[in-house]
Amino acid sequence: MKRQVAIFIETALAQTELEFSRLELFNDEKITVSSTIQNISDISKIFTDFSQGFTIPCSTINNAIFQHFYQNDVDATIDYQNRYNAYIEIDTVLFRRGKIQLEKTNLKNGQADSYSVTFYGAGVSLKDFFSEDKLSQLNYNTLDHDYTNQEVYNRVTIDSTVTDYNVRYPLISSNRVWQFGSSFPLPTANLPNWYEYPTSNVNNINHASGAIVYTELFPAVRVASIFSLIQSKYGITFNGLFLQSDLFKKAFLFFKNKAIFHNANNPVDLDFATTSDATQFNLSTNSFELTDQLQIDSTLFFNCQTLSISPSDYFIDVYANGVLLVVKTGTTTGGSQQFQITPEFNQVITFKIRSFQAITIGINLTCEKAFYDTVTQNTTYTQQTATSTATTTSFTDLQGAAPDMKISDFVSGICKEFNLTVYSNTKNVFTFDPLPYWYSKGAVVDITKYTDITSIEIERMKLYKSIEFKYQDSECMLNKYFLESPLNADAHGYGNTKIGFNYDGGEYKIESPFENLLHNNFGNNLQVGYCLNKELAPYIPKPCLLYMNKKATLTSGHIHWNGQANITGYVPFGQDSEILFETGLIPLTLNFGEEISSFYLVNNPNTIYALYYRDYLVNLYNPKNRLVKVKTILPVSLLTNLQLNDKLIIRDKRYLINEMQSDLTTGDVNFTLINDFAQVKPIILVDTPTGTGNTLRFSILFTNGASVVDITKSGNASNVTLSNAKFSSEGYLDVTVPINVARTITLTLTTSYTNGNTDTNYIIIDQV
Repeated sequence: MKRQVAIFIETALAQTELEFSRLELFNDEKITVSSTIQNISDISKIFTDFSQGFTIPCSTINNAIFQHFYQNDVDATIDYQNRYNAYIEIDTVLFRRGKIQLEKTNLKNGQADSYSVTFYGAGVSLKDFFSEDKLSQLNYNTLDHDYTNQEVYNRVTIDSTVTDYNVRYPLISSNRVWQFGSSFPLPTANLPNWYEYPTSNVNNINHASGAIVYTELFPAVRVASIFSLIQSKYGITFNGLFLQSDLFKKAFLFFKNKAIFHNANNPVDLDFATTSDATQFNLSTNSFELTDQLQIDSTLFFNCQTLSISPSDYFIDVYANGVLLVVKTGTTTGGSQQFQITPEFNQVITFKIRSFQAITIGINLTCEKAFYDTVTQNTTYTQQTATSTATTTSFTDLQGAAPDMKISDFVSGICKEFNLTVYSNTKNVFTFDPLPYWYSKGAVVDITKYTDITSIEIERMKLYKSIEFKYQDSECMLNKYFLESPLNADAHGYGNTKIGFNYDGGEYKIESPFENLLHNNFGNNLQVGYCLNKELAPYIPKPCLLYMNKKATLTSGHIHWNGQANITGYVPFGQDSEILFETGLIPLTLNFGEEISSFYLVNNPNTIYALYYRDYLVNLYNPKNRLVKVKTILPVSLLTNLQLNDKLIIRDKRYLINEMQSDLTTGDVNFTLINDFAQVKPIILVDTPTGTGNTLRFSILFTNGASVVDITKSGNASNVTLSNAKFSSEGYLDVTVPINVARTITLTLTTSYTNGNTDTNYIIIDQV
């Protein structure tokens, strides 16, 4: 029986309120939606639902919605280049949310006949929000802070358990090669052979002569905070248990877009106080407007008079029609300085001022205009003036320090880094799950009775012979030294890895947009980085991702800090971070491949590949795996509730969905499946020592359709404490296991579903 498909699109009403209008469809139109999120043909890409394209009639209703697209003389209020929010229902039941793109109008005999449109799933719409916007266009006001010696010092030394700053200052040098020793001559053990032996203590941060000055350091901003700013700017919501975890929250982005850091504070708008000509100097918009076509040789003069007593460099940013035109630089020396610009006709000029220190400055603006009288052939000169006083603060300008990176590339880069799948079930709400999380939440659904078992195709897996995981090439001297080291047999970049398989396929590269900065350890628990190239010159890195570790204490010596107390404890940044996990606190690394940690000085196997990619690829490359193609007819109740991470049962085998193509009008669904050899809800076994107390952290994930998870403890567990015994949404369970004799503790997790079903799985902790 043919099903009733309804498609609704969001349209703007005259009152500027938004509502959804139902599109009229052809009675015989076939609407096919292809759905996939992870696909073996392109494993690093995040896919989504999309239709193959279909046509709808040029009816009165559709013409009103699309505002007669075929008539370009109609002053339409919609932008045909944009996609518009939409959703699809089958027999009045919601199937998918996403967006509609109008492609074209088809004419017959000179008359509009039909519109061709495409439906895209919600995953595509996330990128639509960002367009070509860059990280520098976010509003960092909530993160900007006083740029003072004390403030930077605090953000280097104070433990995150005391103050968890969203902006920190990693010990990364951008203007000299820091060394560490008691005094000159310094040890050379940690110096590459091409480095010139030091002849003084000027770079020795263990000596007063080489003390760190706070203006040497660039800031790093918590990735989770950047995600929050993105949500605020675009009116969207990011969800997901992973985004609440330290795995994510301890990641920072290095804000370095210039060779040497010299902070200018947050720009302040020039506020006009008085003017002699309100037609030229607009007091309400604080702008200068050049609107008279007859005027020639107009020149705008700035006369700047210092009102504060603290000398400081300052910058006047001049914008023409919202675009930066020129920057004028001055120094407050107690006198006055004059600048001039020559605006053009029809330009609206606005002004901002920045400075290195907090200052108050008075500015007189004078516009000198020349008019040419075509009758008398005389030139007349006039002047208009405006006055302004500006006060700047010592606040940072994170917007001005942001890496040159598109927001869409930043978000997709984080997804590649942690193998995140992004999906949306609610308008403007997007959930981020690491692929292992996402698959573990899939329900097991038996579709045997809906499957045409007479037409099953079984193909070999067309896979890659190797997969390379790669960071951007770094100009850092230590990264170059590592790359050229004779101990680096395969000449791979630090943190990169290449996984080989016994296949005849091609090669595949998963490339992060971030740089992976190799750090230096002085052997006393002190780790520092260098944004210096092989010529020891500062350079601008690609966007650089860093992990914040817990506060470390130097085992010998101390760091001299100009104007502050010597440092014996600091918060390290680099590839590694100690994070609470199922087995307790363990060091995790941002490296894709296993490397000797620059902080721990031993191999760290807890890599991004091991945590987020390996299980999926091990299942994919299982010699018993096959690509299976089946045809089904699914009832509406199943088709509208089936999730792409659900595990499908056909007869006695279980499969993952690689792709599904759904004919919404007939219920025909063609699946491309891969075998699933992983355990469904495996028992979690953890060993913990008897001699020490320990806290363990477990992810409580909700299987599709789950409503509540109850947790009970049994065995010798009387003094074992749980952070929560009942979860009504996904969260983290912290289990505190005190010092005790050898024992076994069993936690039973009972999941209740909205359909009334329940199931159980277990966590078994052996204290041995």
